[in-house]
Amino acid sequence: MPDGTLPWVSNPVAQDILTYLQIAYPIVLICLYIITFTIRSITTARNDDHDNLEPEQLGPGGKPLPQKSKKKEPAIPNDFDFSRPRKLLFEWLSVGVLGSIGGNIAVVIVHAIVGREEHWWCGQSPTIYLVGSFMVYALLLITMIDSKPSPTLAHLVTWIAASLMEIILLGASFGLYSRAHREPRVGDPKGGELQKNMTEFEITEVTLDLVRIIFLLALVGFYALFVFLQGYKLKAEAARAEERQSLLAEDHAGNGAAGGAANGYGTANGKPHGPVEAPAGWEKPKETPSRSWWEYLRAYTVFLPYIWPYKDRMLQVNFVLCFVIVGAQRVIQLLVPIQAGNITDILAGVDGPVYMPWGAISLYIVFRIFQGSNGLLGAARQVLWIPIEQYSYRELSVAAFEHVHMLSLEFHLGKKTGEVLSALGKGSSLNTFLESITFNVLPMLIDLGVAIVYLLIAFDSYYALVIAVITFLVHLYYHSDGIVAGRHPPTSYERKQRGRRRQE
Repeated sequence: MPDGTLPWVSNPVAQDILTYLQIAYPIVLICLYIITFTIRSITTARNDDHDNLEPEQLGPGGKPLPQKSKKKEPAIPNDFDFSRPRKLLFEWLSVGVLGSIGGNIAVVIVHAIVGREEHWWCGQSPTIYLVGSFMVYALLLITMIDSKPSPTLAHLVTWIAASLMEIILLGASFGLYSRAHREPRVGDPKGGELQKNMTEFEITEVTLDLVRIIFLLALVGFYALFVFLQGYKLKAEAARAEERQSLLAEDHAGNGAAGGAANGYGTANGKPHGPVEAPAGWEKPKETPSRSWWEYLRAYTVFLPYIWPYKDRMLQVNFVLCFVIVGAQRVIQLLVPIQAGNITDILAGVDGPVYMPWGAISLYIVFRIFQGSNGLLGAARQVLWIPIEQYSYRELSVAAFEHVHMLSLEFHLGKKTGEVLSALGKGSSLNTFLESITFNVLPMLIDLGVAIVYLLIAFDSYYALVIAVITFLVHLYYHSDGIVAGRHPPTSYERKQRGRRRQE
């Protein structure tokens, strides 16, 4: 029997491991990074504000006002930030990981060109693995360069998981390629040419996989080493600071000297190191604030009593109906392309004889009438939201007005009228921001997730890969980053000009 007619003799266990793990690899990495990043952001924000807030103050109607915190430098920071040379080491190792995946992609392309007569193609799962992994590692590298501190625990957990999965994939590749096996073909991963040993392309692929594992283990090892060294250094510095600490309390001068310090034993240049109050909300910060998404989200919870109409049952019904309509819009958004596909199948005669699908077309028109923000559902949601928006604006404006008038005379003498009026007018901006987040951004993210799942189930994983990687990771990251970076200067300039015009 010639080699071309032999049955498929490769290792079925290794083949199954490669097929399923290669598809799950990028999904597991991105989900693990997002979960770890979220948990780290929440715990870091809680640790920063622990026992660091003044007693709660109440505003008009007994509603809580934003709490004023005290700036306090912790003895040991919540996150380790590495020096610039160490960051460069992590960045270059990450570039090495990206380069190894790029090498695998190049091997696949060259092999497809060389083996075009045999119709060779790597298959669906390796394509998802290579393209998805490249985008995930590119995202990790971008966050490592842009964020501070970096790398963080989220990167470490992702690197550890990637190392474990890469080792499993490497073992499965050896188990498959070291025995008699058939190469994959277009449309048939088991019907290619029979190979009894590893080919040059397979040797190159396994070598690049091994190099990638070395880079990942180096990232994990250097992170653990640097954290250990930095923690040991911080403990040594804390011990030396404790040895130099004064035995007197902070409010007493050291050893009778006029300029004594709490920890300086009466030295001339000693200064107490008590907690420093953070600037009030209306004061211009002296440095650019660094806040995580969780801190921003938690800060906006103070406005919930002003937004939720707790005194009006009809407005509460409107509030619930608005979110029900948003859910219905998501269903319509999914049904419109499905119905368009049904019409196309009928006209193409896929499921039977060709006829004019008047019923399907009428149903499609009904879906289109209800679809989008300009459809009937969107218009109904906007009408129902108007009373809630007016209620929120009224409550926020009254609270801000009463709070400003409760401040001391020193505040009013030291502030410009334009700045105060600008601060009072931010109620409508906050309302618009919350509405855009609730009814534009969140539905868009839900639509992206639904599109990925639907295309994966109904059509092919290639479609889901394109939507997930290009739309969600690349476009969303650069689009949001560019809007935020480009909007700050004109917004600040417009605020200053508006304050000057009001003073004139």
